[in-house]
Amino acid sequence: MIKDLVSALDYSECAISALVLFVGSFAVVLFGALRLSRQATNRFASIPLTDSVEDPRDGQ
Repeated sequence: MIKDLVSALDYSECAISALVLFVGSFAVVLFGALRLSRQATNRFASIPLTDSVEDPRDGQ
């Protein structure tokens, strides 16, 4: 009975929903990255170059 149930499942809906979730997440992250100001982008870019621990969001 379980074999019949599993064989009757259609996984194409799962693939489509996974693709929609990925594209939606990508769009949200891209929108957030494009909204950053140049000053914020420079602060985030300089994180690997500094020896001190600092939060780049403090300078907003």
